[in-house]
Amino acid sequence: MSGESRPPRSVSPVNVPGIVLALIAIFAGIHWLRTSWLSPENDVWTLVNFALIPGCYSDLDQICALRESWAGLISPLSHAFLHGDWTHFATNAVWLLAFGTPVARRLGTGGFLIFSALGAMAGAALFYALNPTLIQPMIGASGAVSALMGGAARFALGSMGRLQSSDLAYAPRLSIRQSLSDRTILFFILIFFGTNLLLGSAGGAIFGEAGAIAWEAHVGGFLFGFLGFALFDRRQHIWQERF
Repeated sequence: MSGESRPPRSVSPVNVPGIVLALIAIFAGIHWLRTSWLSPENDVWTLVNFALIPGCYSDLDQICALRESWAGLISPLSHAFLHGDWTHFATNAVWLLAFGTPVARRLGTGGFLIFSALGAMAGAALFYALNPTLIQPMIGASGAVSALMGGAARFALGSMGRLQSSDLAYAPRLSIRQSLSDRTILFFILIFFGTNLLLGSAGGAIFGEAGAIAWEAHVGGFLFGFLGFALFDRRQHIWQERF
């Protein structure tokens, strides 16, 4: 039987990288445990130790005395695994599916995890820099998701409409100047920063103090992803080989 007679390879209609689905499942599982199994006291302990609390790096409140010695070391990353409610989780999950998929395909599992983790920490760093005395906990994967948005803007967004979704991971990486010259990418960036500017100026009034949006983490993550993506990208040459 000749090679041409083999049946075509089937393609799954839902082709999301396993690592993206795994992260979403982990986020969901952690939130389910917090809301269904943990006592209020244990949930407070979880927030105090795993959320990012900038003011506790200077022991500015009595609640900081309740933190374990390791909390300050892990919270710049561990805060990304906690969410305020199911709506908060669902919002991050949707954006993680949309932007994590092309980045995970391009960077591979290991590169994707490192890039996402550093994006979360970059978001935490900017949040801390702008709110060094804040005692309110900051939680959520928005910093990591924003880094994925910034990374995807360097290769996937400019190729939308010209390539199938399964091929976006192989699109050529644009330079920062080329990205800012692309109308689709520039429009996306303007919408991103405009939305976060609105949230930063009026988020507390719209959502209340407890529901305020950590726009600083969004911006920090996005800047890291957009400016630093080339340091993680090793698949630029595959475009020429595949197309």
